[in-house]
Amino acid sequence: MKTNTAIKKITRGICEEFAKAFKECELYKLYEKNKDELIICIRNDYLNLYYNCDSIAKIKYQKLGKKIVCEIDKYYLDGNHYKGKGKRYIIDQNEIVNQYDTIKENSDKKGIDENSDNEGAKEKKAQSQLFILNNSNPESKWFCIDVEYVKAFNNQEEKKASGFNGRFDIIALSKNKPHRTALIELKYGSGAIGGKSGIYKHISDFRKFSEQKFFEKHLKQEIIDIIQSYKYLDVEIPFELSELNLTEKPEFYCITLDNNPQKSDGSTPKQTMGGYLFKDKKRWNSKKLSRNCVENKFGDITKKENELHATFLFSTQTLGNIKIADIIEGNYCEKIIAE
Repeated sequence: MKTNTAIKKITRGICEEFAKAFKECELYKLYEKNKDELIICIRNDYLNLYYNCDSIAKIKYQKLGKKIVCEIDKYYLDGNHYKGKGKRYIIDQNEIVNQYDTIKENSDKKGIDENSDNEGAKEKKAQSQLFILNNSNPESKWFCIDVEYVKAFNNQEEKKASGFNGRFDIIALSKNKPHRTALIELKYGSGAIGGKSGIYKHISDFRKFSEQKFFEKHLKQEIIDIIQSYKYLDVEIPFELSELNLTEKPEFYCITLDNNPQKSDGSTPKQTMGGYLFKDKKRWNSKKLSRNCVENKFGDITKKENELHATFLFSTQTLGNIKIADIIEGNYCEKIIAE
């Protein structure tokens, strides 16, 4: 007897039945009421509801019983950090609605309590603000469709073979045709520019994503499915995106906020980043160079003739006064566009 060895197709989206059930629940009303601080993102047969780009609800649909089921990290309910199996909690959607203020409070205090990553928490809050400010601005030339994008794989073997273990902070589409796709990394200050998850890793992720044609093979279709799912959910989509005509390749961006030195005689984040990107201090007036710089392996990624190139955007704006209402074309103090 032959066994069925067909590989399950990677999907990203929800069905219309799921969307209809969600629109009739209290959690959807919470989202509708708080669009100025909540983001809803499409996953593989589930939704993520984000506050401060923290997932405060993983939302699934059980066809048997036509029921909305939610899961949450317990931290957002009691402010305590958990590990392993005790970290996640199946929660009634009404409990999320009823405890929304507590959930927000625990998310807001990230970066303040001793167990939190201060710079990472600031970055995620800024990420959320950029997304919401952009999408609430009808004059923006871009529309953000996702945060915390992770490439899906059919199985662990496939993922391991790819060598790709990255994520993109924000995905945005241009409103003008052909629709350009911006894959965006966000940095807040100098803290996360170096290290294991610093700019070198992000450029490496860009390269692997590009070399393995994950955009052409997967993300283009995923974008179509995301937009369709948003339509099911009655999320307001710019009319320019009602019919998609996507370019063949994505564009890579790195946005740095709080481009200010921590000391009067210190380096700006741009100068620090230059030390990780280039072999020459003079390029961005860097005071220190990394031994393992991007240019040594990937070339000068600020040059368009380079196989891999990216645009770098810098702003001195900080949390509390972010006013960038167009995530790509907005008011940045410096734009380094690959030429």
